[in-house]
Amino acid sequence: MNVSHFDKQAQRESTCSLVHGTWRCVGAKIACAGACALMVGQLLLPSVALATECADPAAGTDEVAAAPVTPTVAEDAAATTAPAASTAPATDAAPAAQATVEPQQTAPTGATDESNDAAPAEQNTPSDNAATPANDAIMPCGVTDVVGGSDVRVNTTVVPRYTDCALPSNVTLEKGQSYTYDFPDVEGGIPEALASEVVEVKYYRADAASGTLVEVQDASMSDVTARFEPAGDHMRLTLTFTGGAADGSYRLTRNEALYIGSALEYTGTDYEGSSTIVNETRYDYYLRYVINSEITLVASENEALHNLNVNDVKTDYAPGEAPRATATIPVADADKYEIAYECWEEMDGSDPAELTPVAFWYSDPAKYPTGARRIEHFEEGKFYMYSVELRLKGDNTVADDCMMYVNGHWAHHIKTVNGVFALTADNMLCEQPIDEWRAIDVIEINGATTTFKAGDKPVFTANVPAGSDSILQCEFWTGSDGSEVNSVEFWDQHITNHIDAFKPGVTYRYGLYFKPARGFYFTPNTKLMVNGVECGYQTSEVSEIDPESGWIYTLWLSTNLTFTPEATPTPDPQPTPDSKPTPQPEVKPEAKPEVKPETKPAAKPATKTTTTKTVEKATPAKKSDAVLATTGDTTAITVAALGIAGATVAAAGVAATKRRKR
Repeated sequence: MNVSHFDKQAQRESTCSLVHGTWRCVGAKIACAGACALMVGQLLLPSVALATECADPAAGTDEVAAAPVTPTVAEDAAATTAPAASTAPATDAAPAAQATVEPQQTAPTGATDESNDAAPAEQNTPSDNAATPANDAIMPCGVTDVVGGSDVRVNTTVVPRYTDCALPSNVTLEKGQSYTYDFPDVEGGIPEALASEVVEVKYYRADAASGTLVEVQDASMSDVTARFEPAGDHMRLTLTFTGGAADGSYRLTRNEALYIGSALEYTGTDYEGSSTIVNETRYDYYLRYVINSEITLVASENEALHNLNVNDVKTDYAPGEAPRATATIPVADADKYEIAYECWEEMDGSDPAELTPVAFWYSDPAKYPTGARRIEHFEEGKFYMYSVELRLKGDNTVADDCMMYVNGHWAHHIKTVNGVFALTADNMLCEQPIDEWRAIDVIEINGATTTFKAGDKPVFTANVPAGSDSILQCEFWTGSDGSEVNSVEFWDQHITNHIDAFKPGVTYRYGLYFKPARGFYFTPNTKLMVNGVECGYQTSEVSEIDPESGWIYTLWLSTNLTFTPEATPTPDPQPTPDSKPTPQPEVKPEAKPEVKPETKPAAKPATKTTTTKTVEKATPAKKSDAVLATTGDTTAITVAALGIAGATVAAAGVAATKRRKR
């Protein structure tokens, strides 16, 4: 049985071993088969994918062509391309920065991000048969970035796109008001980079002769201002009637195209044998002004004029010349006022107090006074004054603060029934022309009084050396409180805050007014000598200065010489100190304390007085008890003595008590 048992045991072990070995074999085979299948799948997957793309090339093309196209790629080409639609070779339309596309390459740089997501680049070089569809799938993103090579061409079709900006046929502008009009949206929008470049401000002058608005460069000469500026995706025009043109209609025209930008659109790929042809369309966008409108200007009624100007008045007549009418007014003011007449008067200065007219000339003969002597020609050495009257037009009026200028210089004027009259607007001393003008380098002033005391009245004592080229017209003082005084009555009589006497605490500045001798002029570098010392000064704005040459013909100046009077101190009365010693004899009752020396400490005042002074001088402050002893205060001494005695008694009592206890 044992043998049989072992046989069965051996049989079972043999069977199990066989089964286990069989499973081991099967498992190994399954693993080997799986590995082979995996390798085959990895090898066949790219081929299947490529076959799928080749099966439907049109579908792949449409998908890639829908990808967005970067418009900036063709900006350089757009600038040199004619607006008209045309078909050009690839080398004409492609930008400067281009790369040759090989069959194995990916999309161009400009579309790298998009093309890489849609179709990753293949690293293995495909066969010749697979090159064509592969490029067909990638090229729609490349557009004109592809150039060169014998196998790739780009055909670009340029199409201009215009956005017309036109105004309504009739526009009414009222004086001082604006009119705004928005043009249609620009196709493709207005790039942010060009937003500032398309802003324009143009000035137009109303030309009555031609009935048009003529563009001018100077804003001061314009009647209408036009501002072109972007507003979102469209342009906006603002017209403003700012000038002085009269009522009427004027034609405004503008025909001009402005380049905005370009955009590219892929249209497909063609294959001719081994060649690949990429087709694209470039759209060039333009902003085109086609303005041809009637602008009606409406001036406001009853306009109050704030400025009146008279130009071109001749004031340099030579002896023997006859006066003539030369005054003009600005063109912009022609509808507001006009020259009524001009006048010259010969003035007699024999009376120093005033000038008297003795002869006249009028541009309007009806203005001559009855029996007045007329000026036939100007005579040498005689002084003449010029006047002019303006006549207002329409419903124009003159503002209360109106300013009038003759040859650019302010002129005093008064209102008349029909306009404004400027009396003595200019003057002239008739003399022979000057051949050579000379500059004055130094102005000398002698004998000037430049300092005063408080309460002094102003006096003027300055003079110029004999033969000086500088003619002193007047001296004047100005105070920090706004006060003034002038040496010439003509100017002094009109001063309201007049300096009658110099006040303490007020700073006064010295001023002078000069005219150059005939044939001379001052310059900004002319020096001033006052009483032999060079003095700085500031030129007043009322001085007559030639803006081109800088020559100064009348010089009003404020010097650096100033002074501030001090108040005179009031002297104290002297008798008052003499009265103080009188109470001293009253100290005599010192004998009274001596009568009662022992009755009460009546002697304390005398003792305190004498001893205190002695202690302060003779006794050093080293010991405080010595000082205390000399004060005469007996109370403190008594208290101290009592304290010492008390302490002694207390000590004795304690000692006695101890003895008792013992």
